[in-house]
Order: sequence, then structure tokens, then C-alpha cells
Amino acid sequence: MSDSNFQRFVEVGRVVLLNSGPSAGKIAVIAEIIDHNRAIIDGPTTSVPRQSFPYRHLSLTPLRLTNLPRAAGSGVIRKQLEKESTVTKWENSSWAKKRAAAQKRRSLNDFARFEVMLAKKARRDVVRKALAKA
Repeated sequence: MSDSNFQRFVEVGRVVLLNSGPSAGKIAVIAEIIDHNRAIIDGPTTSVPRQSFPYRHLSLTPLRLTNLPRAAGSGVIRKQLEKESTVTKWENSSWAKKRAAAQKRRSLNDFARFEVMLAKKARRDVVRKALAKA
């Protein structure tokens, strides 16, 4: 039997990132699989209400809750999330940090973008001078 190339599976307990809807950008947990198009998700610690959600509007993350029973209620999911500190693991992941940085860049005004340009020029000058010495 050959090993699969896939590492992330749609499974109960999988932490997912929502890509659309009012909760876009938040994470939730798959509580139950409905069919090959939808799952019931719940995010009690990230204020995502329990709902049916299509797979095409979410991204599977590498994180998952271990030993989560099928169709677990919000209370069980909340306890498991807090016990495994999943939200903290997500916030410390490079994926979440990149999303936060992109969001911060999107929210800059014209003057802030100008300041960023000046900082980049200053850094570039320091690097160029250090390389010239070496």
C-alpha cells in the first residue's frame, strides 16, 4: 500500500479557516460531516456560530482536535479547544501571522505607506553599506 500525498483530511475535529461569509478569516472546528459538500462547523471560542458550511468556502489547517466525538456540542468543543490551546497554536502559526501582516498592510493609509517606503529605503541602504564593507 502506498502512502497518500495528502496530509489534511476532512474529519471530525479538524480546525478550518473560513474563507467567506460573515465569519471570514476566523477559525472553527468540524463537528460533524453532513455529506461530500458540507460539514457542521462550530467555533465557540472564536464567535463562529454552529452552522452547516460548504467545503469550498473553507480551508483545512494542519491543526486538529484529538479524540473529539462525532456531533460534539459547543461545550465539549470549547473545553477541548482550551485544553489543547488550539487558538494560541493557530495565532502563532506562520499562516496566521502572514494573514495578520497582509491585513495590517491593507489597512494602512497613504502616510503610513509613505513611512513604510522610507523605512524600506533606510534598511536597504544599511544592507548595501554592510555588503560593501564585507
